Amino acid sequence: MNFVKNRESEKGAALVMVVMITLLLLAAVGGLLLEVSMNTANVTDSTAEQQAYNAAESGIQSSINVLRGNTVPSVLLDPSLPANDPVNLINFRRAVTPASSNLTGETSVASRLSRWMTYNYTPTDGALADRVTLIPAADYQPYSGYAFGVEVSDPDNTGNHLTYKVEGRLYDPNLKKWTSNPVTVDGVTISYVTPMTNPRTLDVTSGSSLADYGGFKVEGTGSIPEDVRFEIIVTMTAPYSVSRGLRGYVKATKTVESGTYGDVKFDFDSQVSQLMGSTISLDNDPMAPDASGSLTVTGSQTQAEPFRVVVSATGYGPRGAKKVLEATIQKNFFNGMTSPATLMLVGPKSKNGVDSVFEPGSSAVTEYSGKDVASTVVIPPIGTTNDDNLETVLLKTSGAGPHPFNGTITGTSANVDSEMPFWLQNPANLNSTIESLKLTAQKSGTYYQSGETPTVVGDNATARGLTFVEGDLTLTPEMGGGGILVVTGKLTLFGNFNFNGLILVTGTEGIDRRGGGTGTLQGNIIVAPYNKSNLDDGFLPPKYDLSGGGNSGVIYNSSSVANGMVAVSNFVLAVAEK
Repeated sequence: MNFVKNRESEKGAALVMVVMITLLLLAAVGGLLLEVSMNTANVTDSTAEQQAYNAAESGIQSSINVLRGNTVPSVLLDPSLPANDPVNLINFRRAVTPASSNLTGETSVASRLSRWMTYNYTPTDGALADRVTLIPAADYQPYSGYAFGVEVSDPDNTGNHLTYKVEGRLYDPNLKKWTSNPVTVDGVTISYVTPMTNPRTLDVTSGSSLADYGGFKVEGTGSIPEDVRFEIIVTMTAPYSVSRGLRGYVKATKTVESGTYGDVKFDFDSQVSQLMGSTISLDNDPMAPDASGSLTVTGSQTQAEPFRVVVSATGYGPRGAKKVLEATIQKNFFNGMTSPATLMLVGPKSKNGVDSVFEPGSSAVTEYSGKDVASTVVIPPIGTTNDDNLETVLLKTSGAGPHPFNGTITGTSANVDSEMPFWLQNPANLNSTIESLKLTAQKSGTYYQSGETPTVVGDNATARGLTFVEGDLTLTPEMGGGGILVVTGKLTLFGNFNFNGLILVTGTEGIDRRGGGTGTLQGNIIVAPYNKSNLDDGFLPPKYDLSGGGNSGVIYNSSSVANGMVAVSNFVLAVAEK
């Protein structure tokens, strides 16, 4: 039997199935298209963010270039002076101070280095150019170009307050030693008077503040047949810990009597001193006590200079991408502190049966000068870390000994042990600095192993560059010389040598001058021998021998030393992405 099924009710079922499957396919295709578009957008955004990151890195590198002094300000700080005058050169204090960091008249409270960088794009909703474009400014568009802006800050707030303490003493010519007690010379008693507030905190937010460094009291009747040496050690305790000596002589032109104490003069070696970038300026030099014999040593002291800054760089990329990087920049391996004397002899008089050696040379044109070529500051021409070596220095430079010194001394040599910077206070600290310098020289290709001799030592013209010599070195005229020279063995100065910058010798044989000719150094020389394998043994006796002939000039030049520091300056301690 055949049955015919009625399928009228199933009409259109296939169409429904096709529509449903089509919808599923459309959904799948839609999802795929969305995923593709989102992925494309993500890739595009990622590229834009990377470009913004790169722009921020450019901001940091540009800031370092400025801090290294490689950029001339668009408007000089003092238009009456040349662009290369120290007044117009960048430093960390000027970098973090809006008035010097930014263009004159700029209202921004942030330090943006706009005096040293060209901010050439102004947002439509702002009146101040906020970024430096990395393409021509005329072609720059916020959603397609690359640019950066920077802000420089002082993480240690060194511009607000400064705390210091003082301690004074006199040299007793009767006992032949330094003392904090009063000194009596032929009936005249001289004593140092500590200030009532000690330590003292100065408000230096305006740039400087008046300062009191204690004083002196003169009593009695009589004469001062010989000058009495005095020193006031000023120790900064905040924001940094570092010391500087204010030294001089007490002099009298005639017999001292009650009521005529004004005839006694306190003559300072230098009216201006530098202490971690802070300038100490005494009110008068010489100074005289009043009718009662009282004298207060007054002056002014400026802000300390930061030894590190934070550079915040904002990078701008296409599609509104923005990245912020923060970098901590350190001034140099020495934290801004170099030798407190032109020629620095570090170490004891004798040790383990070995004696120190100091022969200043016998030529009439030999010179040791602590008067800064680049400023009015005067530091000790020769410094020691103990009174025994200082006695030898004073004796030899006065013309005594088998090779009498007939040259010139500008300034007064001193025991500057209390002024030693952190990196020079003991062999461990110095060795750490030496290792850092060695690593830097190795990276720059200016490291020479024992037995290797450099053909050129730095750059004599610019006083820049780092040269590290493992072992002995003979510095000849052909080598030139400038920047920083580190010698871990013996340094022999031969013929017409010249060097501008800092020389650091740590070998036990020190420095030896040989051959004729005229040699001149403008900067600092430090002789600080130690045993690398036994850092706890302390420094060894220093040796400096210029008895081998030839003329020599060792002259302080802070500008040459500062230029030398460029080779190891303004390096990045850390970078963080914000």
